[in-house]
Amino acid sequence: MKRILLITLALAIQFTAHCQTLNVSFDYAVYMLSDKRSYVETYLLIDGESVNYTVNDVNLESKIDVSMIFKNADDLVEFRHFIVGNPPLPDTAEVHPDFSDVQRIFIPQGIYNFELKIKDLNAPDEFKKTITRHEIIAIDIPQKQVALSGIELLESFIPKKERTINLKNGYECLPYCKCLLPQETEYLRFYVELYNVAAELNGLGECSIYTSIRDAHSLRTIAGHSSSASVNAMNYYQYMKEINVKKLPSGQYFLTVEIRDKHNKSVGTASKYFERENPGFKVPSYNQTGKTLRSASTYSNSDTVAMILNDMKIIADSTEIGIISKAVASADMIVMQQTLHDFWVQRNQFDPDGALANFVNRANAARQQNCSPNQTQLMLRYGIPNTIVDRRNDEKPFEVWHYYKIGNLTNIKFVFTPQKGTYTLLHSNMPCEHQNDGWKTELFAKGEPQPADTEIFEGLQ
Repeated sequence: MKRILLITLALAIQFTAHCQTLNVSFDYAVYMLSDKRSYVETYLLIDGESVNYTVNDVNLESKIDVSMIFKNADDLVEFRHFIVGNPPLPDTAEVHPDFSDVQRIFIPQGIYNFELKIKDLNAPDEFKKTITRHEIIAIDIPQKQVALSGIELLESFIPKKERTINLKNGYECLPYCKCLLPQETEYLRFYVELYNVAAELNGLGECSIYTSIRDAHSLRTIAGHSSSASVNAMNYYQYMKEINVKKLPSGQYFLTVEIRDKHNKSVGTASKYFERENPGFKVPSYNQTGKTLRSASTYSNSDTVAMILNDMKIIADSTEIGIISKAVASADMIVMQQTLHDFWVQRNQFDPDGALANFVNRANAARQQNCSPNQTQLMLRYGIPNTIVDRRNDEKPFEVWHYYKIGNLTNIKFVFTPQKGTYTLLHSNMPCEHQNDGWKTELFAKGEPQPADTEIFEGLQ
């Protein structure tokens, strides 16, 4: 339910002659109160070294103009305009710390076109430009079934009695608005809320919260980075945790939080994308368990199992591809069934059968829609798009797939064009997928879409 945005704007420093970049990180999470009212909590982090300051008495003063607009179709639902400034800073300061802002915006359930506008009011006129970001924000927490809020990454959570906007469950939770965890970061901290758990589980005492870090491409759980905790099955529960990531290798990941009943069945899940920079560490390998899935009888035909295994290569890593290829070449049903088990336990150790069934459904959908190999890979990874724009008959043909949500990310799009006879990904705003800065030049004769097609490509940078 959340999305990290990194926003930059070229500005001039008032005290020097050269320009620099305003760096603002933006994040948000969707929550629900006990009376079922929903709200969006927004987080801004401004790089103190990237803004322009004026001198007010003996202090440096910044003024960052921010507007947030929520529209449902063409109807304006919520508008918020405010100024963000730095804490007191003497005009002799040589270091300009980062500063932040948190807003809590109550808004009904729905799918909203969100617009964010940011401007440095202290910048010289020739550089006082407004940057705009468009997003689709889904306010869709179920009110009568188990659900989770968005996952908020945290810089820290510290016990505190004084009430502040960052106070949650007796802790001051300082948001971490960046998607990158640098090498010096030793812990991944987060906050999430659970809703309607007791109602769904009929008040059966305890449930468990399972957390894991998964590779963003293969969705394989990274060994040594998962855990489970028992909690009371309440209808409102605040949960925060820190995960040791000292040995988490560089890469792109999803933090996944699941609610599980007493039978270890998943009844609710949320995920959050992040990146890790940690050279020197490699992804741990895993051992085969020599077991079969409970659903083995469903896939008892050797040709069917071999077809599923070959499909799995599309989302597998290099080590797994070798294991799968050997299993298929053996044509031994026991070996192939064991390979199915080993693979899907890494994706979902509590419900590998459900994960496999979901994968098979996606693979069948890809075949029915006659997807190219590249499109099949993405459909197996992310599911069936909410909308598909098919312009294969245009002078410059293309397809655009639009997902309202992938994990915690919203308004994700993939642009495909024919290359060497097959439709291949040209550009996407999915952080862990291929991104091409020159995609507009390649696709449009004049470097920009026609006005009538602007909405199709909205959100792509």
